[in-house]
Amino acid sequence: MKKIDKLILRSFIGPFLITFFVVVFILLTQYMLKYFDDFVGKDLGFSVFAELIAYFSINMTPIAFPLAVLLSSLMTFGNLGEHFELTAIKSAGISLVRVLRPLFVFVVCLSAVVYYSNNFIVPKANLEAYSLLYDIKQKKPSIDIKEGAFYGGIPGYSIKANKKYDDDKSLGDLIIYNHSDRKGNTEIILADSALMYTILGDKYLVMELFDGKSYTEEEANKPQEPSNYVRNIFKHNKVVFSLASFEMERTDKELFSSNRLMKNENELRNDVDSMRNDIIDSKQTIYRYTPRFFNLHMDDTEEVKPPSVVYLEKMKADTASISKLDSSKEESEVLAQKNEEAVKEKNLKTSKAIKTPDQLSKYDDQRTLKNTPKKLDRESIVEYDQNLIDRADSAFNSITRRTPSNLVDKPRFAKNRLKGENRRIENRKFEINVYSIEANSKLSQAVACIVMFLIGAPLGAIIKKGGLGFPVIVSILFFIVSYVINTTGIKLGRAGDISNFWAVWASNFVLLPFGLFFLRQARNDSRLFETDYYAVKIAKIFKFFRKEK
Repeated sequence: MKKIDKLILRSFIGPFLITFFVVVFILLTQYMLKYFDDFVGKDLGFSVFAELIAYFSINMTPIAFPLAVLLSSLMTFGNLGEHFELTAIKSAGISLVRVLRPLFVFVVCLSAVVYYSNNFIVPKANLEAYSLLYDIKQKKPSIDIKEGAFYGGIPGYSIKANKKYDDDKSLGDLIIYNHSDRKGNTEIILADSALMYTILGDKYLVMELFDGKSYTEEEANKPQEPSNYVRNIFKHNKVVFSLASFEMERTDKELFSSNRLMKNENELRNDVDSMRNDIIDSKQTIYRYTPRFFNLHMDDTEEVKPPSVVYLEKMKADTASISKLDSSKEESEVLAQKNEEAVKEKNLKTSKAIKTPDQLSKYDDQRTLKNTPKKLDRESIVEYDQNLIDRADSAFNSITRRTPSNLVDKPRFAKNRLKGENRRIENRKFEINVYSIEANSKLSQAVACIVMFLIGAPLGAIIKKGGLGFPVIVSILFFIVSYVINTTGIKLGRAGDISNFWAVWASNFVLLPFGLFFLRQARNDSRLFETDYYAVKIAKIFKFFRKEK
């Protein structure tokens, strides 16, 4: 490695690490503020907060890496240009592309690391972070007895203190209702004052009571006998409460593993395939269930089945028949080839050899739209009176030989069933879009590091300003543009308005031409951001118009 490569790498790695941790800290602070109310008053301890912050810091890295690359590359080449080091390098006959080469190789390797992190490390960190966050939300707040109000945080007890002193330990005029036996308020304790504290690692709460009385209603031995009523007077007494319910219990992490944020790219794509097959199963259910309501005129439903359902039923039948065969391997292969040829011939006739579940679903939608009437003729609607409907019901019941039923019951039930299945299909399509976008974003966020480098490095060479001033402003500007494009694309992609590919890759394709443009200008030593350059251009324009006059 040449000295110039070492110089460029040393100049880049330092600002990159600093900006990366600063960006992670800013994003983490903004994200954790949303859950601030869930942390207050729960006495979680430093270890729990440190664990939560560590996991969510990893969660912020997919956004932090591209922004850190953009800002650090701007600062690096801005400093080189500001101190005329870049000018000295160019005067030695070394081109800008040669100067960028070591950093470009470093960023490409960094993008591979980012992709690995997004695909394997971040999902595991998300599983740990969100399971811990759920447990924190479920944890009870620490004991906070307020003056003049009943406190029921301790299971089986209700405590009221009419006076609470400033040390948060001393109470006055105390009332304790004990209903831990679930038989009502059978035990009441009154005390003039009390002192409370915890023991055994905050596992138990002790209340020392002074100058009080206790009233207990004991259960009678026989139903006919009256219950016993016991009253005790004490000068000093202790009541111990278990605080086991205030400890944070960890939930099984496998309960959260089905969320899309906890899965890698392969798992997400497998889920998408399963959802597409589930849509075909829902369509099959519709066409298997509908003839039950129209048994008089829908005995043969093969003609109204969509090609995807026909294809799926045929494949299942072929698979079942092959699995039952105990013949040799050669006979199984021959039979499989025959079945495959038969399936292909039928698909050529029905759906033009559509093979994937996604293509089958799209073909079904196109067929449905093609066969849907464009306009409903109002004059063709005929209204019938109730007498005619009653006569039709009677005729229908006599034909079916069943218990009397209304003629519109079956269509109504079929309509409700179809609505439910259609809602399920729409939900599945939405989930397919969400999971596909999440799978595609694993790679797009890694490639964004390369795009941001192609923008930041040439732009820093043009601006020739280092530090945290102008480079930060330019970085924030491009980051906002990227964020807006990504957010809009994901929203449109989930709604199905654009493809899932363009939903996550649009920002890279939009910003890449800017990087190539800045690279071309930097190679030509353009003065793109110098005010005197534009002043000369404007002066030439005014001079041209003066000559015309």
